[in-house]
Amino acid sequence: MARQQSTVTIEVSRPQGESLRRQAGTLGNRNFRLFWIGESTSQIGSGVSSVVLPLVGVSVLHAGTFAIALLTAAGWLPWLVFGLPAGAWVDRFRKRTLMIICDLVSLILFASIAISAWLGVLTISQLLAVAMLAGLVSIFFKAAFQAYIPLLLQKDELIDGNSKLQASTAFASVGGPGIGGAVAQFLGVATGVILDAASFAVSAICLLATPANEPELKSSRPRRKLAQEIRDGLRFLLHDPYLLPLAAFTAILGLGISSTDSLMIVFYIRTIGITSGLTGVILGLLGIGGLFGAVISARVVRRYGSARAMLICRILLASALLFPLTTRGVGLIFSVGWFMVTVGIVSGNIISLSFRQARCPAQIIGRVSATYYTMTYSAMALGGAFAGALGTYLGVRPALWITCGIVASSSLILFFSPIRHLRELPEPAPLVGG
Repeated sequence: MARQQSTVTIEVSRPQGESLRRQAGTLGNRNFRLFWIGESTSQIGSGVSSVVLPLVGVSVLHAGTFAIALLTAAGWLPWLVFGLPAGAWVDRFRKRTLMIICDLVSLILFASIAISAWLGVLTISQLLAVAMLAGLVSIFFKAAFQAYIPLLLQKDELIDGNSKLQASTAFASVGGPGIGGAVAQFLGVATGVILDAASFAVSAICLLATPANEPELKSSRPRRKLAQEIRDGLRFLLHDPYLLPLAAFTAILGLGISSTDSLMIVFYIRTIGITSGLTGVILGLLGIGGLFGAVISARVVRRYGSARAMLICRILLASALLFPLTTRGVGLIFSVGWFMVTVGIVSGNIISLSFRQARCPAQIIGRVSATYYTMTYSAMALGGAFAGALGTYLGVRPALWITCGIVASSSLILFFSPIRHLRELPEPAPLVGG
């Protein structure tokens, strides 16, 4: 009876209701709106800590270039071991519950850094340990996150929903570093880290307020061996003619991005010689490119088609070669090269992420996403160590020429893949033997 009454109400007020929903887009969906608020807050907190933690190493603990690069890499290292099994585990459990647990564990980890800083006992070893454990937690969160979004949205809403999530990420990359640099300089590093810890609390609260919208787990079904489930996800990805080149491209790009990011703060503070506060502001301004990319992605898809739009966005990665030319004063203008890179990364990621979510069958998406991310984040983990070695033995600027060259050339993989022949990315693939 309640459902019939609801239907009548919708029919009577259709013109106004449809207009409001059209204007709000996916934010008109209460569950997605709560999910988006929690994730956006968490992203801002992570943006703050992305600057605060390296600044702690550079300015407080006086760590060397290799240690700072390793600090960046530590968050990705767990993917080398746990990335593939995490996807299979995620497909066995409720995604919402798993994400809440991950948020609470992350809160505890980052709060421990703030407490240690206040007590004066913080060490580089603790920073590395927390970064690695937080990276382990993020493996499960990311796999569950990617599998949960299609449960909140229809397939034709994925581009819009992912655009909003990526816009939040881009906004966090704009505001987070600036906030982090200012907080670290004027209020101390402990305050910056505690902001990140608090953001995980907000994310957990929003997830708790989101009703569980997941299918019932079939506990009576015989559970297959973990290794077989991992192979299912790996086989699906490796045999898909479109997902495989996307995964290979993302891994190479991740290597270049991680390597460059690992050197960026050292480059600005020690090589160029600017303050930590100004460094945070510059990194925030560079992040505006991601916000711009999130805004234009849907428009580029509508005009050129999803496959062509993805390739157009990836062409912008060639701008990375401008970044190593950056110097103090007027020479800071060459940082615009990284601004263009962030435009290309975010706009292209929205398209590829929406495609992957739509193409993968629901019962295997956690494993496919984990396989995809394992390839990417394993490369990013190696990128931090790679950059540290290059920066130590060649110098920071020569190292940046190499790492930015990797970013600039990574999109060649897509231009030699079957995607180059398409206007639109293909429909969902069937699940065979999974």
